[in-house]
Amino acid sequence: MERLLEQLERFAEVLAASRTRHAGSWGRVSVRRSLRWARYLRHVHGRFRRRGPVRGALEEGLRRLRLRPRAEAHAGPCLASGPGPLRSFEGLGRGDELLALGLLENAAVRGPALHELLRHLRPERGEPEEDEEDEEDEAGLRDRLAELARRKAASQLLLQLLGPDPAQAEPVLRRTEAELLLQRLREEAEGEAEPGAEALLLDLLWVQLPRPRWLDVVTEALLLQPTPRPDGDEDEEDPGNQTDLGPSAAEALLTWILARPAALATLCRLLPAPVLSSLAARYPALAEAFLDLLAQWGGHLQFDLVQGTWVGTGPERLSWERLRDCFQCFCQSPTSLRSQTLRVLNSYRALDGSFGAPGLSVWTDLLRDLGDPSLTEKKTERSNVLPKDT
Repeated sequence: MERLLEQLERFAEVLAASRTRHAGSWGRVSVRRSLRWARYLRHVHGRFRRRGPVRGALEEGLRRLRLRPRAEAHAGPCLASGPGPLRSFEGLGRGDELLALGLLENAAVRGPALHELLRHLRPERGEPEEDEEDEEDEAGLRDRLAELARRKAASQLLLQLLGPDPAQAEPVLRRTEAELLLQRLREEAEGEAEPGAEALLLDLLWVQLPRPRWLDVVTEALLLQPTPRPDGDEDEEDPGNQTDLGPSAAEALLTWILARPAALATLCRLLPAPVLSSLAARYPALAEAFLDLLAQWGGHLQFDLVQGTWVGTGPERLSWERLRDCFQCFCQSPTSLRSQTLRVLNSYRALDGSFGAPGLSVWTDLLRDLGDPSLTEKKTERSNVLPKDT
Protein backbone atom coordinates (compact mmCIF):
# COMPACT_ATOMS: atom_id res chain seq x y z
CA MET A 1 0.00 0.00 0.00
CA GLU A 2 2.83 2.42 0.81
CA ARG A 3 4.38 1.81 -2.59
CA LEU A 4 1.05 2.51 -4.29
CA LEU A 5 0.62 5.77 -2.38
CA GLU A 6 4.14 6.76 -3.37
CA GLN A 7 3.23 6.11 -7.00
CA LEU A 8 0.14 8.31 -6.59
CA GLU A 9 2.22 11.13 -5.19
CA ARG A 10 4.76 10.94 -7.97
CA PHE A 11 2.07 10.89 -10.65
CA ALA A 12 0.40 13.89 -9.00
CA GLU A 13 3.66 15.76 -9.51
CA VAL A 14 3.76 14.68 -13.16
CA LEU A 15 0.15 15.77 -13.58
CA ALA A 16 0.89 19.20 -12.13
CA ALA A 17 4.03 19.54 -14.27
CA SER A 18 2.00 18.88 -17.43
CA ARG A 19 0.46 22.35 -17.01
CA THR A 20 3.74 24.23 -16.47
CA ARG A 21 6.67 25.32 -18.62
CA HIS A 22 8.59 22.26 -17.43
CA ALA A 23 6.49 20.13 -19.79
CA GLY A 24 8.45 21.76 -22.61
CA SER A 25 11.31 19.35 -21.88
CA TRP A 26 9.11 16.28 -22.38
CA GLY A 27 9.57 14.06 -25.40
CA ARG A 28 7.71 11.15 -26.91
CA VAL A 29 8.91 8.69 -24.28
CA SER A 30 7.84 10.92 -21.38
CA VAL A 31 4.33 11.35 -22.78
CA ARG A 32 3.99 7.63 -23.52
CA ARG A 33 5.09 6.63 -20.01
CA SER A 34 2.88 9.25 -18.37
CA LEU A 35 -0.20 7.99 -20.23
CA ARG A 36 0.59 4.40 -19.27
CA TRP A 37 0.96 5.53 -15.66
CA ALA A 38 -2.40 7.26 -15.80
CA ARG A 39 -4.10 4.19 -17.28
CA TYR A 40 -2.63 2.02 -14.53
CA LEU A 41 -4.12 4.30 -11.87
CA ARG A 42 -7.47 4.15 -13.63
CA HIS A 43 -7.34 0.36 -13.38
CA VAL A 44 -6.52 0.73 -9.67
CA HIS A 45 -9.62 2.90 -9.30
CA GLY A 46 -11.82 0.38 -11.11
CA ARG A 47 -10.44 -2.56 -9.15
CA PHE A 48 -10.79 -1.15 -5.64
CA ARG A 49 -13.80 1.18 -5.93
CA ARG A 50 -16.13 -1.51 -4.54
CA ARG A 51 -13.74 -2.96 -1.97
CA GLY A 52 -14.45 -1.03 1.20
CA PRO A 53 -11.34 -1.69 3.35
CA VAL A 54 -8.84 -1.24 0.51
CA ARG A 55 -10.62 1.82 -0.81
CA GLY A 56 -10.75 3.28 2.69
CA ALA A 57 -7.00 2.86 3.07
CA LEU A 58 -6.41 4.50 -0.30
CA GLU A 59 -8.71 7.41 0.52
CA GLU A 60 -6.98 7.96 3.85
CA GLY A 61 -3.63 8.00 2.10
CA LEU A 62 -4.93 10.39 -0.53
CA ARG A 63 -6.15 12.79 2.15
CA ARG A 64 -2.62 12.97 3.50
CA LEU A 65 -1.16 13.45 0.07
CA ARG A 66 0.78 16.67 -0.31
CA LEU A 67 2.73 17.84 -3.33
CA ARG A 68 6.20 18.77 -2.14
CA PRO A 69 9.20 19.87 -4.19
CA ARG A 70 11.28 16.86 -5.16
CA ALA A 71 14.65 17.13 -6.84
CA GLU A 72 13.95 14.09 -8.95
CA ALA A 73 10.44 15.20 -10.06
CA HIS A 74 9.77 16.55 -13.54
CA ALA A 75 8.47 19.87 -12.22
CA GLY A 76 11.08 20.34 -9.54
CA PRO A 77 10.42 23.30 -7.25
CA CYS A 78 7.53 24.62 -9.32
CA LEU A 79 5.01 22.66 -7.27
CA ALA A 80 3.45 24.12 -4.18
CA SER A 81 1.69 22.34 -1.42
CA GLY A 82 -2.04 22.28 -1.99
CA PRO A 83 -4.98 20.22 -3.16
CA GLY A 84 -4.58 18.40 -6.45
CA PRO A 85 -6.73 16.23 -8.71
CA LEU A 86 -5.54 13.07 -6.98
CA ARG A 87 -6.54 14.18 -3.51
CA SER A 88 -9.81 12.27 -4.01
CA PHE A 89 -10.37 8.64 -4.91
CA GLU A 90 -12.46 9.62 -7.94
CA GLY A 91 -9.45 11.45 -9.34
CA LEU A 92 -7.73 8.10 -9.91
CA GLY A 93 -10.21 7.27 -12.65
CA ARG A 94 -9.56 10.52 -14.55
CA GLY A 95 -5.77 10.71 -14.52
CA ASP A 96 -5.35 10.10 -18.25
CA GLU A 97 -8.04 12.66 -19.05
CA LEU A 98 -6.48 15.31 -16.80
CA LEU A 99 -3.01 14.62 -18.19
CA ALA A 100 -4.14 14.92 -21.81
CA LEU A 101 -6.05 18.14 -21.11
CA GLY A 102 -3.07 19.63 -19.30
CA LEU A 103 -0.74 18.92 -22.21
CA LEU A 104 -3.19 20.10 -24.87
CA GLU A 105 -3.71 23.44 -23.08
CA ASN A 106 0.01 23.98 -22.41
CA ALA A 107 1.68 26.18 -25.02
CA ALA A 108 5.12 25.09 -23.78
CA VAL A 109 4.67 21.51 -25.02
CA ARG A 110 6.90 20.91 -28.04
CA GLY A 111 6.20 19.12 -31.29
CA PRO A 112 7.44 15.57 -30.51
CA ALA A 113 5.52 15.37 -27.22
CA LEU A 114 2.39 16.82 -28.80
CA HIS A 115 2.61 14.43 -31.75
CA GLU A 116 2.93 11.48 -29.38
CA LEU A 117 -0.13 12.63 -27.46
CA LEU A 118 -2.14 13.07 -30.65
CA ARG A 119 -1.01 9.64 -31.83
CA HIS A 120 -2.57 8.12 -28.72
CA LEU A 121 -5.72 10.19 -29.09
CA ARG A 122 -6.09 9.57 -32.82
CA PRO A 123 -3.95 6.67 -34.07
CA GLU A 124 -3.13 6.71 -37.76
CA ARG A 125 -4.57 4.00 -39.97
CA GLY A 126 -2.47 0.91 -40.21
CA GLU A 127 -0.43 1.82 -37.14
CA PRO A 128 -0.27 -1.23 -34.84
CA GLU A 129 -1.50 -0.82 -31.31
CA GLU A 130 0.53 -2.16 -28.41
CA ASP A 131 -2.28 -4.38 -27.17
CA GLU A 132 -6.05 -4.63 -27.18
CA GLU A 133 -6.42 -3.24 -23.65
CA ASP A 134 -4.45 -0.08 -24.49
CA GLU A 135 -6.57 0.38 -27.61
CA GLU A 136 -9.77 0.30 -25.55
CA ASP A 137 -8.29 2.72 -23.01
CA GLU A 138 -7.29 5.21 -25.69
CA ALA A 139 -10.67 4.96 -27.39
CA GLY A 140 -12.37 5.74 -24.08
CA LEU A 141 -10.02 8.65 -23.49
CA ARG A 142 -10.77 10.06 -26.95
CA ASP A 143 -14.50 9.85 -26.29
CA ARG A 144 -14.21 11.62 -22.93
CA LEU A 145 -12.02 14.38 -24.33
CA ALA A 146 -14.41 14.86 -27.24
CA GLU A 147 -17.30 15.23 -24.80
CA LEU A 148 -15.35 17.76 -22.72
CA ALA A 149 -14.47 19.72 -25.86
CA ARG A 150 -18.14 19.86 -26.89
CA ARG A 151 -19.17 21.05 -23.44
CA LYS A 152 -16.48 23.71 -23.34
CA ALA A 153 -17.41 24.97 -26.80
CA ALA A 154 -21.09 25.10 -25.84
CA SER A 155 -20.33 26.95 -22.61
CA GLN A 156 -18.21 29.55 -24.41
CA LEU A 157 -20.98 30.08 -26.97
CA LEU A 158 -23.63 30.46 -24.28
CA LEU A 159 -21.47 32.93 -22.36
CA GLN A 160 -21.27 35.14 -25.45
CA LEU A 161 -25.04 34.99 -25.89
CA LEU A 162 -25.56 36.13 -22.30
CA GLY A 163 -23.90 39.44 -23.06
CA PRO A 164 -20.94 41.33 -21.60
CA ASP A 165 -22.59 42.14 -18.27
CA PRO A 166 -21.44 39.60 -15.61
CA ALA A 167 -24.33 40.52 -13.33
CA GLN A 168 -26.80 39.55 -16.04
CA ALA A 169 -25.12 36.19 -16.67
CA GLU A 170 -24.68 35.20 -13.02
CA PRO A 171 -28.25 33.98 -12.32
CA VAL A 172 -28.25 31.86 -15.47
CA LEU A 173 -24.87 30.33 -14.65
CA ARG A 174 -25.90 29.65 -11.07
CA ARG A 175 -29.09 27.92 -12.15
CA THR A 176 -27.22 25.85 -14.75
CA GLU A 177 -24.65 24.73 -12.18
CA ALA A 178 -27.44 23.79 -9.78
CA GLU A 179 -29.23 21.74 -12.44
CA LEU A 180 -25.98 19.98 -13.35
CA LEU A 181 -25.39 19.15 -9.70
CA LEU A 182 -28.86 17.65 -9.32
CA GLN A 183 -28.46 15.72 -12.54
CA ARG A 184 -25.13 14.31 -11.36
CA LEU A 185 -26.64 13.29 -8.03
CA ARG A 186 -29.48 11.57 -9.84
CA GLU A 187 -27.02 9.70 -12.08
CA GLU A 188 -25.01 8.58 -9.07
CA ALA A 189 -28.18 7.31 -7.37
CA GLU A 190 -29.54 5.50 -10.43
CA GLY A 191 -26.25 4.19 -11.80
CA GLU A 192 -24.03 1.36 -10.70
CA ALA A 193 -21.92 3.50 -8.41
CA GLU A 194 -21.00 2.22 -4.99
CA PRO A 195 -23.18 3.14 -1.98
CA GLY A 196 -22.51 6.64 -0.73
CA ALA A 197 -21.36 7.96 -4.11
CA GLU A 198 -23.58 11.03 -3.73
CA ALA A 199 -22.00 11.89 -0.38
CA LEU A 200 -18.50 11.45 -1.84
CA LEU A 201 -19.35 13.84 -4.66
CA LEU A 202 -20.74 16.45 -2.27
CA ASP A 203 -17.73 16.05 0.03
CA LEU A 204 -15.50 16.78 -2.95
CA LEU A 205 -17.45 19.92 -3.86
CA TRP A 206 -17.35 21.09 -0.25
CA VAL A 207 -13.55 20.84 -0.23
CA GLN A 208 -12.83 22.25 -3.69
CA LEU A 209 -15.37 25.04 -4.24
CA PRO A 210 -14.94 28.50 -2.69
CA ARG A 211 -17.55 29.06 0.01
CA PRO A 212 -19.52 31.81 -1.83
CA ARG A 213 -19.86 29.67 -4.93
CA TRP A 214 -20.73 26.58 -2.88
CA LEU A 215 -23.47 28.55 -1.12
CA ASP A 216 -24.91 29.80 -4.41
CA VAL A 217 -24.99 26.40 -6.11
CA VAL A 218 -26.35 24.44 -3.14
CA THR A 219 -29.02 27.02 -2.34
CA GLU A 220 -30.12 27.25 -5.96
CA ALA A 221 -30.27 23.45 -6.20
CA LEU A 222 -32.47 23.17 -3.12
CA LEU A 223 -34.80 25.95 -4.22
CA LEU A 224 -35.07 24.52 -7.74
CA GLN A 225 -36.93 21.52 -6.43
CA PRO A 226 -40.72 21.79 -6.73
CA THR A 227 -42.83 21.76 -3.62
CA PRO A 228 -44.59 18.36 -3.60
CA ARG A 229 -48.34 18.55 -4.20
CA PRO A 230 -50.60 17.11 -1.50
CA ASP A 231 -52.30 14.72 -3.93
CA GLY A 232 -49.00 13.73 -5.56
CA ASP A 233 -50.34 14.77 -8.98
CA GLU A 234 -47.64 16.40 -11.12
CA ASP A 235 -48.42 18.45 -14.20
CA GLU A 236 -46.41 16.79 -16.97
CA GLU A 237 -47.29 19.55 -19.43
CA ASP A 238 -45.85 22.29 -17.25
CA PRO A 239 -42.65 23.45 -18.98
CA GLY A 240 -41.32 24.81 -15.72
CA ASN A 241 -41.73 21.54 -13.91
CA GLN A 242 -38.47 20.27 -12.43
CA THR A 243 -39.62 16.75 -11.61
CA ASP A 244 -37.31 15.34 -14.28
CA LEU A 245 -34.44 16.13 -11.92
CA GLY A 246 -35.93 13.72 -9.43
CA PRO A 247 -36.77 14.45 -5.79
CA SER A 248 -34.14 11.95 -4.69
CA ALA A 249 -31.43 14.37 -5.85
CA ALA A 250 -32.60 17.04 -3.40
CA GLU A 251 -33.06 14.41 -0.70
CA ALA A 252 -29.45 13.31 -1.12
CA LEU A 253 -28.28 16.92 -0.88
CA LEU A 254 -30.49 17.57 2.14
CA THR A 255 -29.29 14.42 3.91
CA TRP A 256 -25.70 15.40 3.30
CA ILE A 257 -26.18 18.91 4.72
CA LEU A 258 -27.93 17.65 7.84
CA ALA A 259 -25.11 15.16 8.44
CA ARG A 260 -22.38 17.83 8.10
CA PRO A 261 -22.47 20.34 10.98
CA ALA A 262 -19.92 22.60 9.28
CA ALA A 263 -21.97 22.83 6.09
CA LEU A 264 -25.18 23.43 8.02
CA ALA A 265 -23.54 26.17 10.09
CA THR A 266 -22.18 27.81 6.93
CA LEU A 267 -25.65 28.02 5.44
CA CYS A 268 -27.13 29.37 8.65
CA ARG A 269 -24.38 31.92 9.18
CA LEU A 270 -23.78 33.28 5.67
CA LEU A 271 -27.03 33.03 3.71
CA PRO A 272 -29.19 36.17 3.58
CA ALA A 273 -32.03 35.92 6.07
CA PRO A 274 -34.80 35.85 3.40
CA VAL A 275 -33.07 32.99 1.56
CA LEU A 276 -32.56 31.12 4.81
CA SER A 277 -36.26 31.42 5.62
CA SER A 278 -37.17 30.22 2.10
CA LEU A 279 -35.15 27.05 2.65
CA ALA A 280 -36.68 26.58 6.10
CA ALA A 281 -40.19 27.03 4.72
CA ARG A 282 -39.62 24.41 2.03
CA TYR A 283 -37.78 21.80 4.11
CA PRO A 284 -39.08 21.14 7.66
CA ALA A 285 -35.90 19.27 8.57
CA LEU A 286 -33.82 22.33 7.68
CA ALA A 287 -36.21 24.58 9.61
CA GLU A 288 -35.69 22.55 12.77
CA ALA A 289 -31.92 22.47 12.28
CA PHE A 290 -31.70 26.21 11.59
CA LEU A 291 -33.82 27.07 14.63
CA ASP A 292 -31.67 24.86 16.85
CA LEU A 293 -28.50 26.55 15.61
CA LEU A 294 -29.90 30.07 15.95
CA ALA A 295 -31.11 29.29 19.45
CA GLN A 296 -27.71 27.87 20.36
CA TRP A 297 -25.90 30.94 19.03
CA GLY A 298 -28.44 33.28 20.62
CA GLY A 299 -27.69 31.76 24.00
CA HIS A 300 -24.13 33.11 23.72
CA LEU A 301 -25.23 36.72 23.38
CA GLN A 302 -24.60 38.95 26.38
CA PHE A 303 -26.11 42.33 27.18
CA ASP A 304 -23.59 45.17 27.14
CA LEU A 305 -24.67 47.77 29.69
CA VAL A 306 -22.43 50.44 28.18
CA GLN A 307 -23.70 50.03 24.64
CA GLY A 308 -27.20 49.11 25.73
CA THR A 309 -27.43 46.21 23.27
CA TRP A 310 -26.75 42.50 22.92
CA VAL A 311 -23.28 41.52 21.67
CA GLY A 312 -22.12 38.18 20.33
CA THR A 313 -19.69 35.95 22.19
CA GLY A 314 -18.36 32.47 21.59
CA PRO A 315 -16.82 31.05 18.42
CA GLU A 316 -19.60 32.21 16.08
CA ARG A 317 -19.95 35.74 17.54
CA LEU A 318 -23.36 36.08 15.94
CA SER A 319 -24.59 39.65 16.08
CA TRP A 320 -27.91 40.73 17.54
CA GLU A 321 -28.93 42.20 14.21
CA ARG A 322 -28.29 38.93 12.37
CA LEU A 323 -30.24 36.92 14.95
CA ARG A 324 -33.17 39.35 14.86
CA ASP A 325 -33.27 39.45 11.05
CA CYS A 326 -33.32 35.65 10.79
CA PHE A 327 -36.14 35.23 13.30
CA GLN A 328 -38.04 38.12 11.74
CA CYS A 329 -37.93 36.49 8.29
CA PHE A 330 -38.97 33.18 9.81
CA CYS A 331 -41.98 34.85 11.41
CA GLN A 332 -42.96 36.41 8.07
CA SER A 333 -43.00 32.97 6.43
CA PRO A 334 -46.00 30.62 6.12
CA THR A 335 -48.07 29.91 9.22
CA SER A 336 -46.40 26.61 10.10
CA LEU A 337 -42.87 28.06 10.19
CA ARG A 338 -44.06 31.18 12.02
CA SER A 339 -45.77 29.08 14.70
CA GLN A 340 -42.70 26.86 15.05
CA THR A 341 -40.43 29.90 15.41
CA LEU A 342 -42.60 31.58 18.06
CA ARG A 343 -42.86 28.29 19.94
CA VAL A 344 -39.06 28.00 20.07
CA LEU A 345 -38.62 31.61 21.21
CA ASN A 346 -41.26 31.31 23.94
CA SER A 347 -39.80 28.04 25.21
CA TYR A 348 -36.34 29.59 25.59
CA ARG A 349 -37.85 32.68 27.19
CA ALA A 350 -39.57 30.45 29.73
CA LEU A 351 -36.28 28.71 30.50
CA ASP A 352 -34.73 32.14 31.13
CA GLY A 353 -37.45 32.94 33.66
CA SER A 354 -40.00 34.75 31.48
CA PHE A 355 -38.55 38.14 32.35
CA GLY A 356 -40.41 41.10 30.92
CA ALA A 357 -37.84 43.85 31.42
CA PRO A 358 -35.46 44.57 28.53
CA GLY A 359 -31.84 43.49 28.76
CA LEU A 360 -32.48 40.45 30.97
CA SER A 361 -33.36 37.83 28.36
CA VAL A 362 -32.36 37.86 24.71
CA TRP A 363 -35.51 35.87 23.92
CA THR A 364 -37.79 38.44 25.54
CA ASP A 365 -36.13 41.24 23.62
CA LEU A 366 -36.41 39.26 20.39
CA LEU A 367 -40.11 38.62 20.92
CA ARG A 368 -40.67 42.28 21.72
CA ASP A 369 -38.87 43.36 18.53
CA LEU A 370 -40.93 40.86 16.57
CA GLY A 371 -44.12 42.45 17.92
CA ASP A 372 -45.28 39.68 20.23
CA PRO A 373 -48.80 40.75 21.34
CA SER A 374 -48.44 39.51 24.91
CA LEU A 375 -45.34 41.61 25.56
CA THR A 376 -46.85 44.65 23.83
CA GLU A 377 -49.99 44.43 25.97
CA LYS A 378 -47.97 44.13 29.19
CA LYS A 379 -45.91 47.16 28.23
CA THR A 380 -49.10 49.16 27.58
CA GLU A 381 -50.66 48.12 30.91
CA ARG A 382 -47.56 49.21 32.84
CA SER A 383 -47.59 52.59 31.13
CA ASN A 384 -51.27 53.10 32.08
CA VAL A 385 -50.68 52.66 35.82
CA LEU A 386 -47.90 55.22 35.98
CA PRO A 387 -48.94 58.48 37.78
CA LYS A 388 -49.64 61.35 35.45
CA ASP A 389 -48.04 64.73 35.90
CA THR A 390 -50.39 67.31 37.31
